[in-house]
Amino acid sequence: MRTVALMISVMFVVCGAVRADDPRTTLGDIPRTYSHYLNAQEAALCRANAGAGGLSAYFLNPACIAEVAGVAGQATARFNVKNRDYLSDSGDYLDAADDGFLFAQAVAVKRSGEVVFGFGYSAPAYRSVEYTGFQYHEGSLEAYEGDFTGGLRFFEVLTATTIGSHGQGAVGLAAGIVGLNEDASESVPVGQSLERATIDGMAASVAVGLTFDPTDRIRLGLGYRWGSRIDVDGEWYREQRQGESETEPVTVAGVRYRASDAITCYASYVQEGWDRVKSTLAAYPEDEGGLDWDPFTKSIGTLAVGGEVALMNGRVVVRAGASKQIRDDICTAIVPASAVGFGVVVGFDQYLVEGSVVREVFAEDGVSGRVVNYGLYGTVGYAF
Repeated sequence: MRTVALMISVMFVVCGAVRADDPRTTLGDIPRTYSHYLNAQEAALCRANAGAGGLSAYFLNPACIAEVAGVAGQATARFNVKNRDYLSDSGDYLDAADDGFLFAQAVAVKRSGEVVFGFGYSAPAYRSVEYTGFQYHEGSLEAYEGDFTGGLRFFEVLTATTIGSHGQGAVGLAAGIVGLNEDASESVPVGQSLERATIDGMAASVAVGLTFDPTDRIRLGLGYRWGSRIDVDGEWYREQRQGESETEPVTVAGVRYRASDAITCYASYVQEGWDRVKSTLAAYPEDEGGLDWDPFTKSIGTLAVGGEVALMNGRVVVRAGASKQIRDDICTAIVPASAVGFGVVVGFDQYLVEGSVVREVFAEDGVSGRVVNYGLYGTVGYAF
């Protein structure tokens, strides 16, 4: 049974604006972006907390785990609903069905003296989409089915330690392995020709981070995650193939400001290195265009702001955030344009439950709003 998951905020269909001359969702898209939010806090704040947001921000800045005082952890699941307006004018007659559920992240850490250490699992990139209907094949309209899945999963050891004479700073490291898998299965026409490609591979992953508190109310954060070069192989349209995929490097800078005991504000800037992504295997057999993949020459920059208010002596926290892409130079793909999020946290002594909803708007071929995604996130956590 196909893994029930969601396509990372629709973005991995980059070449999946299904057209008469390009009906397939391109393999090789998965390493391109970490647009997929990993937990309820990140989604509610639209990643405004990415640089200085505590345990929830460890993936892009592992130094954030240093603020854990004892033992803490959390786990998150997500469900997505999306709307693809571009399919209605693609020239074909296709419907898309996306699996909506994904186990997005789990993390558990413990403090021992000045050091915090633990383990984290994150799935920042995933897609699972199925196209059914009719598309033009060799000049005639014929039945078509296409099923595309793929994802990145990070399994990492985390560590961070406080620095400074009064512990006003911290450095952190996340290191482990990343696994990549992609799969395509197509029937063109239905029942007559079955094409299939499947690849997978593993590589090392590394991220580092730094936080610094210039005052009791302000925290600054800076994180960098290197891209991973993954050697992949598998069955590639009836042949065994080997190739290489390189994930994007990501830089994040952020600030957290505690305006009062009840109000906290966040801001961050996230730079995603789309121009550094590589994938030497494409979704087409060699006689249909070779094994090259056209990489982007631009990176993606996103600015996010958000805030939260604690109510009922801190037992209830309400969060909201927004983000916008501020480097809009890519017009040949589905790229993020903006997002707004809202969330609520309810605390029960040493446990908490978080829920959030986020609306993400994407631009397809430079036109904003052609894809809209609604994500529902649920996180459970503990802190002893």
